[in-house]
Amino acid sequence: MKHLKCLDNFINSKSNYYNEEQMQLISISMLKERGVEIDDIAFLSYYAQCKYLPNLTLDECKKAVLEILKKRETFHAILFAINVDICAEKHMFDEPLNAIILSDVGLFSIDETLALSICGDYGSIGKTNFGNLDINKPAKVYQLQNNKEHCHCFLDDIISAIAANSAIKIAQLHANNSINE
Repeated sequence: MKHLKCLDNFINSKSNYYNEEQMQLISISMLKERGVEIDDIAFLSYYAQCKYLPNLTLDECKKAVLEILKKRETFHAILFAINVDICAEKHMFDEPLNAIILSDVGLFSIDETLALSICGDYGSIGKTNFGNLDINKPAKVYQLQNNKEHCHCFLDDIISAIAANSAIKIAQLHANNSINE
């Protein structure tokens, strides 16, 4: 039984491997169906980096987000997070797990652990940026966390991790550019 309309006509590859463009498109579709636009994540990335880069643009952040969505680890985390959240909405887990996920219990931390796993490419600064977004819950993260219609226990953290990664990607690009000047 499919839970996301965007995957109604989806056909698995025989190998279960997808190229970067396929992963990016599937991720964008799934995020959109759960109420998250690329611009929402780009804004979070901008929020994390604008105080360090005064000339930063949302377009630059959007490009970085789109690059992060090509990563296999990010793709798998999005697939897992959204499916777990939907399963919790449909009460498919035994209690007390279902209630813990639905209420996004602060001490659960499996959701943050999944999100941190995709910050690994960017070292401790990626984890620090993720922590900042997770604690402060700006913009879309706050909206997802406080949504009463849907469960976003895992998705809000994945969005923060993607934004943190794209912010670091931007910082590294700017650092490289300043070295070359």
